[in-house]
Amino acid sequence: MTNAIGIIGLILGLAILSVLIYRRVPAILAALAATLVVAVFNATEIWTALTSLFNGLGGTFGTYFPIFFFATIYGKLMSDTGCANAIAEFFIKLFGEKSVVLVISITTALLVYGGVTAMVVAFTVFPLGVSLCRKANITKKLLPAIIQLGQATFALTALPGTPQLNNIIPTTYLGTTSTAAPVLGLIASAIMFGLGYIYLSHEVKRSQSRGEGFDEKSLREGSVSQLSGKDLPKPFLAFLPIIMLISLYMLFERVSFGAYSLKTYNAYAPVCTAMIIAIIYLLILGTIMGHKITVIGSVRKGAVEWVGPLLNFSVVVGFGKVISSTPGYASLVETVTSLKMSPYLSAALAVTLLAGVTGSASGGINIALSSKELVNSWVSQLSTPAQLGALHRIISVSSCGLDSLPHCGGILATLDVCQESHATSYKYIFVITVIFTLIAAAVIVLLASIGFTY
Repeated sequence: MTNAIGIIGLILGLAILSVLIYRRVPAILAALAATLVVAVFNATEIWTALTSLFNGLGGTFGTYFPIFFFATIYGKLMSDTGCANAIAEFFIKLFGEKSVVLVISITTALLVYGGVTAMVVAFTVFPLGVSLCRKANITKKLLPAIIQLGQATFALTALPGTPQLNNIIPTTYLGTTSTAAPVLGLIASAIMFGLGYIYLSHEVKRSQSRGEGFDEKSLREGSVSQLSGKDLPKPFLAFLPIIMLISLYMLFERVSFGAYSLKTYNAYAPVCTAMIIAIIYLLILGTIMGHKITVIGSVRKGAVEWVGPLLNFSVVVGFGKVISSTPGYASLVETVTSLKMSPYLSAALAVTLLAGVTGSASGGINIALSSKELVNSWVSQLSTPAQLGALHRIISVSSCGLDSLPHCGGILATLDVCQESHATSYKYIFVITVIFTLIAAAVIVLLASIGFTY
């Protein structure tokens, strides 16, 4: 009975957190309220629970500090040097105004597939997204979902070889590779991207038919440059920092210089180093183009603007630490990991549910795969490397089914960066990241169950 009450407390806590955040209550206040509920229902001493919240918040803030910091400065400079506007003009001229959803989502996906941490990709593409939406007169409230289409779906979990954690963690436990079940991965990618692109293109047309367009008032003053014409750099010079970011990150991530390797010292050192080099390029470019005062101001503003998104993200992760330390959570994990059914369906459900509870895709995978009993129950029913590969791909895709509920830290960060709220933009994100991802996961589970494990 105690465990049942504890689980009820977890559900109530998550509901309170999600509702309060949706209603624009500051994340820290929402987390405090939810923590109290979880503590009471799980018979946990209040200050023990609050200490878990604060420690989780502080640890997360310190861990992600460098990548949020440099990503924000990079994004500001992409905007204030005119690079984002130059890229927007190039794509609008090349593909027309109907290309906005395609360009933003594919650019985001390339950064994610190139290895840039999905958590901060929004910082780097926001200036480009705003410029494109402004040029095509598309309401900004759709921008978070357009970014999420490239950030939190197919490029994160399904594309064979993606270096993101969702795709890497299973290799450690299952002995698979990052390119496991490539055909299933491509099928899932096609479903998520295809449905997402069609849906968002339809929503763009619907919003325009209602007379909604880009509203300059929806932007914080000075947050995005309005440079145009001769004040913009040439397209090649504008694209170069993105090319530098992806290529240098891949180099620093994979190459060791003798005994020295950046990622040995810090998991985010390779991408941060690539960003620093791109930032230096943008500073030089802005100075040459006569924007010296502007780019210096960009660094100052960027050095401050990362705090809010990272704090909100850290608060939610801290609440996840509170949940994971309760008896109710231990009981829930035991229940979920003991599901008796097809190994493919069991894996999909276990990972999806655990990711939903923690608000973290990688967290859901780690918890499920850390159960040796559960993994053995799956592996014992799968006799070939191809079947293990299919299991890998199902776990990876399923991890993003429910992780992006309103309490997800990544959603909070993206909304903060895009200067939107759950009330204005979450319904579009929900369709893209929850409904379409679950459909893709269901399809590949069905295919694997009937023997298609390629």
